[in-house]
Amino acid sequence: MHWWNQQACEAAAEAQAADPSPGNLMAAAQVQALVSMAEALHRIAAALEARDDSEATLSARPK
Repeated sequence: MHWWNQQACEAAAEAQAADPSPGNLMAAAQVQALVSMAEALHRIAAALEARDDSEATLSARPK
């Protein structure tokens, strides 16, 4: 888990604990959804970068 993910989860939990109103519950759920999407995008970017690096390595090899 990245530091920004942990920060967002903690902030959402604190807000929810301070005021468990339906609006805060919805906001906490939205934060969790955004964090999940950010994590997924981060994984996709890392996979694409790794693929690009491996393709660059393969194309740099002498034939």
